[in-house]
Order: sequence, then structure tokens, then C-alpha cells
Amino acid sequence: MVRGALGVVLAVTVGLAGCKDDAGDGGAGGAGGVPSADMGAGGTGGTPVPMDAAGGQAPPPDMGRTPDTGPASDTGPAPDTGPAPDMGPAPDVGPLDGDQCDPRLRARSTCGVGAFCVHVPGAADHIGRCQSGDDCAPGVAGSCPDGARSYCHVRGAATVCTAPGALGAGEPCVNDLGIPQPCAEGYVCNFSVCVQHCRPSAPDSGCPDEGRCADVSELLGDDQGWCAPRGCNWFSGEGCADGQKCSYAIRNDGTTVGSCTEDHGANQVGAQCQFFPSGGDNCAQGLTCVGPPDQQRFCRILCDTGGYEAPCPAGMVCQELLQTRVGPVRGYGICITNQ
Repeated sequence: MVRGALGVVLAVTVGLAGCKDDAGDGGAGGAGGVPSADMGAGGTGGTPVPMDAAGGQAPPPDMGRTPDTGPASDTGPAPDTGPAPDMGPAPDVGPLDGDQCDPRLRARSTCGVGAFCVHVPGAADHIGRCQSGDDCAPGVAGSCPDGARSYCHVRGAATVCTAPGALGAGEPCVNDLGIPQPCAEGYVCNFSVCVQHCRPSAPDSGCPDEGRCADVSELLGDDQGWCAPRGCNWFSGEGCADGQKCSYAIRNDGTTVGSCTEDHGANQVGAQCQFFPSGGDNCAQGLTCVGPPDQQRFCRILCDTGGYEAPCPAGMVCQELLQTRVGPVRGYGICITNQ
């Protein structure tokens, strides 16, 4: 058994059909770590939302009228603070003459396949503009014929020819402006970290640690994917037998894996949940049981940060709130309400 990030001790059943891991899975078997944020009842993250007796959201309290304090006092002219500091040139984000889009939706923005959404500098978080990609193919030699821009880079639902970067496996690849950066040859950015490129149709993915090849062909074109954790698919349940659920779990060495556990129930988003000694929880497939230690936990939606495999529902965004003994899980998280 392994102690999770917030002190939850749980066991994972190994050797179940489709998910045998010779290295041994330890940890949650459905919540090998828990979010660092309070995931209280009624909300999708952050402070719990009060609920009325009918189960709906309670109305805000009546604060009464704002008292009339009379005209504001004259404080005189504002002091001269001198010229504004030079913030340097505005970042070059490319042309901003495309259709309006919401960059928070990432690969699932309204720009569609072959395009990506760029946030307009200085605008509200939901204001962006669509830009077209180059329709290149990651990992295909000659897909980007310009020698100076020979690397096929993933941006949203598009691929773009650019110079290769120096970022390797597991290194963060999104800058402070939320723009994915090029990885080194053989890797692509999943809107979090650089991961190894792979072909879903190949008999051997070639992924490290016998990882599965996540199929993102729907958004990036024919036969495109990148390496994901080994074991079953915790979004779809693929790789587990009937009567089992694929759970997000932590192996004894701290590695995140998919682990097949007994299907203990199908509680939906926001429902109370619990862990079981044999491993796993009673949330439906694609959900995980999360919450603070020694408090009630609730089912939340698992997602990938870029929205390639498992996008969040409308009005929500994926945040990396899942924790392990060695730090946060990168590239995956839970859906929270857009702020």
C-alpha cells in the first residue's frame, strides 16, 4: 500500500484482466493522489457552493440597499508618478484577424480542425482569434520542407511548421502567455509537457515504460498520437474486463498508471463517493473520487490538459490538480468551472 499525496492510504488490486503491471501498482486505484484544492460539495472546484433544500444552488443573501454616503470628497489632483514603465514590445502572437474564439477551450475551440485559437493580448481570458496551421504531420520526414522550419509543432487542433525546440520528455512546454512551445524532435507538446510522438496504428507504440499510444488523430489528422501512461485508459475504460473500471492510480515508484479495479458503482459528477480496500472508488468510468483528507469526497471529471482525448464540458476547463508523492500529474487533471 502507498500513502497518497494528502494522506489517503489505499490498495490497488493488480493482475486483473487487461491491466496486469509486473512492477506493482500502489496508491489509490481510482485516486492515487487527490487535488491540492478544496473540491467541496456542489461546485466543481474551489470553495463549496451552498445548496438549497431542492438541491439547486442557493440564492445569495439579501445585503440590503447600499447606504447613501453623500458626494465623494475632493482629494485634489492625482500625484504625478512620472512616465509609465517600459514593458517592452508586445508579444508577437501572429495575425489577429481571424474569427473570434475562446482560447480556454484549447484544442476544442470553435476554430475547428487545422486551426488554433490565440488569446488577444490585453483582452479578457475568453477573447481570442483563430489562426490556420500548416497541415504538416508530426514525425513524418519532409512534412515541413523548409529546412529552417523543419519541425512539425502541435498547436490546438492544428500543426505548424517551426524550428525544433530543445525541450525533452516531461519538460513544461507552455509559456506564461498560454502558448505551446516547440519540443525537441520526436516529441510534441500536449498543452502541458513534452511527450513522445507515436502512431496509434503501430503494433508497438515504442512508448517508454510500455505506455499506451493516445490516439489524437481526430484533431490532428491521420494516425497521430502521443505516449500516455501504461495500463488501461482511465477515460474510456479500454483495457479492462467486464465488471471492472479503469482507475487513475499510482505505482509503488510514484509513476502514474491506469489500473483495473472492481466496478463499485457509477456515481455521477458531484455525487458523494468513497474508496474501497480492494482498490478503486464508486464513481462512474471517466470520473475520480477527490477531496480533502478525512472529509467527504465527490466525483469529478478526469480530463487531459489540451482537450485532445477527454475535453471538459462547456463552461469548464482542465486543471492539473491531481497530486502524487512526487508532485502533480502533468498533462491530466480534473474539470473545474471556467473563471
